Formats: sequence, structure tokens, C-alpha cells
Amino acid sequence: MEQNSKFDEMKAKHPDWSDEQVWTAISIEMEADKTIEEGGKDINPNDPVLLRNIIEGAKKWLEEVLPVVFQKVQDFFMQVLDSVEVWARKGLNYLKDLIGNLTINKIPRV
Repeated sequence: MEQNSKFDEMKAKHPDWSDEQVWTAISIEMEADKTIEEGGKDINPNDPVLLRNIIEGAKKWLEEVLPVVFQKVQDFFMQVLDSVEVWARKGLNYLKDLIGNLTINKIPRV
């Protein structure tokens, strides 16, 4: 499955990240790729509207595909969406730094 290979690649890049952090990064990366591909060459990668669309799309994907993971990171998405204009000036790499600092509310696995 494509998502599993993406998971393995992201986890290899960030071995200290939790599964939730990895899936959050994957959802954002996939949505960014899709949004940029649809937008063509003339898009501004630091446009707050574009970045908001990427985050909202990633949030929606994660909520639909991995709802248990989304429950643990939903506050992160709300904080990021509330501050898009601030971090948009720093770009998507800054967003990955935010993911790296994300504290996950641990829910015991059953």
C-alpha cells in the first residue's frame, strides 16, 4: 500500500517521531503534492490561502482515513489553521518543525 511505504520513508527520516506525528506529516505532504499539482507552476508556495487549503485537506484526509490518529492530533490542526498567516511566512519546512515538536495525548492501545 502506498501509504505504508510513505510511512516507512517518513519514519526513517524522523525515527524519534510518534506514529501520529508521522501520519500528520504524511497527510500534509500528500495534500501539498496534490494541491501544487492541481495549481500548476504559477502558484506561490507561501500563499496563506494555498497553505490553509493544504492543511484543511490534510485534516480532512486524516479524519476520514485514520480517525483514531486524528483524534490525537486534532488540536494541532486547529492551532495551525488559526495561525496560518504567521507560519506561512516561514513555509512548509517550518510546519514540519511544528510537527516535530507536537506533543501527542497518548491514548492507550487496546
